[in-house]
Amino acid sequence: MAQFNKNEQDFLNQERTLFEVNMIANKNGEVVSSTNPFPVTGTVGISSETVITINPDTTSVDAFGRQRVAEPFTLGDYKHIYGLNVDFIDSVSGSGSTVTFQANKACARIATGIGSTAYAVHQTRAYHHYQPGKSQLIFGSFNFYAPQQNATKRTGYFDDRDGIYLEQVGLSTSNGVDVGIGTHNWVIRTYTSGIATEKRIPQSQWNVDKCDGTGVSGFNIDFTKTQLFFVDFQWLGVGRVRCGFAHNGKLILAHEFLHSNNLDKVYISNPNLPVRCEVRNTGVGVGASMDQICSTVASEGGYSESGIDFSHSMVTTRTTPTPAGTEFPLMALRLKNTFNGLPNRMSARLNNLSIYVETNSISFRIVKLDGNANIGLTTLGQGTTWTSAGDNSGVEYCTNATVYNDGDEFSAGFVPSGASQNSLSPVTLGNITNAKKNVIRQNIDSTDSEIYAIIVRTITTTGNATASVACSLQWREIY
Repeated sequence: MAQFNKNEQDFLNQERTLFEVNMIANKNGEVVSSTNPFPVTGTVGISSETVITINPDTTSVDAFGRQRVAEPFTLGDYKHIYGLNVDFIDSVSGSGSTVTFQANKACARIATGIGSTAYAVHQTRAYHHYQPGKSQLIFGSFNFYAPQQNATKRTGYFDDRDGIYLEQVGLSTSNGVDVGIGTHNWVIRTYTSGIATEKRIPQSQWNVDKCDGTGVSGFNIDFTKTQLFFVDFQWLGVGRVRCGFAHNGKLILAHEFLHSNNLDKVYISNPNLPVRCEVRNTGVGVGASMDQICSTVASEGGYSESGIDFSHSMVTTRTTPTPAGTEFPLMALRLKNTFNGLPNRMSARLNNLSIYVETNSISFRIVKLDGNANIGLTTLGQGTTWTSAGDNSGVEYCTNATVYNDGDEFSAGFVPSGASQNSLSPVTLGNITNAKKNVIRQNIDSTDSEIYAIIVRTITTTGNATASVACSLQWREIY
């Protein structure tokens, strides 16, 4: 097509003629091709015997149908580069069951022994908080390897009660003869009845693309190779769940679970869940394993930390021990094991600390201890008194501990005695504790929380000098 130049009032000459080619694109401006088919609703008849159904859905929108144009807010990101990620908790049972770091493969190897009930679980401490009305997106890379005898392997966003995950059910045997070839399922686990139950969809019944080479994508998945899965979901109790795989830069939707107008209750009890991988033997096995490589959880459309602020102030001072310069835990915080009768899956973040000191200047440290075995009255793990911060709080505090095992320090400072021998020092912790991982959480079973401890000592180390100290803590409970 010849182009007219308005300034010269003439057509471009032949050598400068531009040619335009008509191309079909979808509503997102993506050119339609054999690998990116035009999204048409309905059924197209090819012949009297052949009918192709074209899926109108697209992964270019999030779980709520919004165009994926906003930057996702990362709730958690996990990888194994220098060792097993400390943000994971491991639980193993049975001789030979292990979770180990594979340095050259940058992954965690989750493996079971041969016992019929052996298992190995690799799960994040974080229960990632869902925000109503926003799509939650999870990615995870893994390798199941080939199905193995009497072993089930899982990866996804789940715990013992609720969740969404991909599962490989291994070979089973009868009289020493294999009677199954192994299956791969998308599963929703729910605790809505008070008992964990599962809705299991095998690959042969995936309702969008079976990923066996016959679907629109042409993708034929090989579970003996590394794979990258994704899940995005609405919750609001009754929303849609989509599951699939990322391959060659594209998101391939495999299956979706539809719940609104189909169920008489929510599809899972709790949308705040961890990233988890596990291997479980279902009979005497041969020693099964899988690799967990990398994962992330994101809120699409932004994130606003939902929580309630609480505080507690000591009503009396405590005296530092002798000899001078000896550290001791002035005050400690931990999560209750249960909250309103349920496992306590909230997290808590320190926001502010105030310290009052008499007689001598002190130094203080804020440390995070890994469980109750690391603090005590006279013996570690024993003798401490924990008091609820209130009926509406998921936190309890302790002001009588005397011994501790050191943990990770993330803040420190000094409080001078001052001319009057009294000092009140507020310490704002926002810049430090706003880091996503500077929070305390429960263990896998919600029976042993991480602990914040305020550690103090006199600055002077001469003789038996002591200081009378009290503090006030303010924290946020996120749930």
